[in-house]
Amino acid sequence: MGTRRLIAGVVLLAALLVAGCGNNRSAATREMDTKFQKVDFEMANLETVNSEYNNRVFARETQRYIALVREYASQLGRAEARRRLKEKGDELSAYCLPCTATLESEALKY
Repeated sequence: MGTRRLIAGVVLLAALLVAGCGNNRSAATREMDTKFQKVDFEMANLETVNSEYNNRVFARETQRYIALVREYASQLGRAEARRRLKEKGDELSAYCLPCTATLESEALKY
């Protein structure tokens, strides 16, 4: 009987330790990811058939994205900041060529 309790206790302790390891991202990282997801969502909503009429909005959102990358550049690191800017530029290339050029020139800074 005592052995069963010991085994059950060890299994319970192991389960609690494993459950606690699930989300080890810091609050700052979660906040950063949330901000990037919000801007990505807003830009994705602009990528429609009528996107040629949204160039000013694309430009504004591009500046917001660049500002966000600058804000979190130290947390992202140079390579990740460059990667994000280039990927966003590739994503927007079919919708807003000036935005793509702006993102690519910003990526060169990293």
